[in-house]
Amino acid sequence: MTREPDRARGLAESLPPSTHKLLAEIGVLDAIERAAFYRSTGNTVFWASREPRAETFDGVGFQVLRPDFDALMLDEARRAGVDVQVSSFTDRVSASIVLDCSGRAGVIGRRYRIAQPEHRTVALVGVWRRDDAWPIADPTHTVVETFDEGWAWSVPIAVDVRHVGVMIDRGAPYGDVLAATHAMRALVSGATLERTFACDASLYRSDRYAGSGFFLVGDAGSFIDPLSSFGVKKALASAWMAAVAAHTCLVDASRADAAIAFFDRWERGVYDEHLRRSRDFARAAVSAHPHPFWTRRADVHVDAADTADERSVRDAFERIKDADEIAFAMASDVRVEAQPVVRGREIVLEPAFVGRPALRFAADVDLVALARVACRHRRVPDVYDAYCRASAPAPLPNVMSGLSLLVARGILHART
Repeated sequence: MTREPDRARGLAESLPPSTHKLLAEIGVLDAIERAAFYRSTGNTVFWASREPRAETFDGVGFQVLRPDFDALMLDEARRAGVDVQVSSFTDRVSASIVLDCSGRAGVIGRRYRIAQPEHRTVALVGVWRRDDAWPIADPTHTVVETFDEGWAWSVPIAVDVRHVGVMIDRGAPYGDVLAATHAMRALVSGATLERTFACDASLYRSDRYAGSGFFLVGDAGSFIDPLSSFGVKKALASAWMAAVAAHTCLVDASRADAAIAFFDRWERGVYDEHLRRSRDFARAAVSAHPHPFWTRRADVHVDAADTADERSVRDAFERIKDADEIAFAMASDVRVEAQPVVRGREIVLEPAFVGRPALRFAADVDLVALARVACRHRRVPDVYDAYCRASAPAPLPNVMSGLSLLVARGILHART
């Protein structure tokens, strides 16, 4: 069930090329490519600096007005056989499984919600139009800028229309905050402000994301920092994973607990990853902007084990990369047990390395298969070739990352 969106408060959002694989997986990429969404070639970033840094995509992204994108997705759902009903959140319905996709409203999700106190954020958004060219080298780019009290963004949805938002930790007049920026102020100079609106952009997570009969999808379960530009991708991935988990529950009740636990771990991992990413962005900004907005975000707690693991993976990568020959051997205490993994439209139980969390796949590489192959070869190119023959072909950097993770976790010993 859904409700009609408020177009007057619809946000412009970016779909970078990294979303294409997921869009293709759920069968909507062709429809999106046929739509008249504005194409983008990258980002222009003023991060802790007044000098721009251009980030060019490897491919073409889409700049979308969210209500238009959501309408397309609903049409595609109907074409796939979904019964879409427009309704009020006050209507009562019954179902074997409910996927709460109600966003920040959190019809079910609110009872499990936990605020991220360091990330109280208000988004003030203006819709701007101009008849002449925007004063930017590539007008298709998303523009991002930091300033003392927050950060600002601008996303075009047409040649002549851009949304410009400022993200701060309190309510304030839009014009006053925009005046504190440099690049954004110059970008809209001479343009016409058509309307403004405000919305809550504070971060939150859930103490559980799924249970018997329900799954919290996308923003219903957690909200990540918008500066990552992965909000739409996260929501799509969450919906796909929830559909797979719910389908598993319906076709095989004996795997329901495993499917629910898998989805819950998936959502926790996604939120933690993006929280660490937001912290790192803030640490890069705080030297130029020593304001509480940035210092609070730069001090967000990250599990020491996670930090140590990241460092161990980097160290292992350097050792493997620089070695002419290397002997891999499986650690004597390694255990392999059945763990839930995604196979097509279901979650199934397959062998995985036992740990917290259990390891089976990383960067689309089958780690169990990779570990077994690695123990039979002494040169990384030979490991790579053998893995690609035995399993699905994978990019070399992905296989290198998999080897590094296995060594860092102590699953493989590596002797040079």
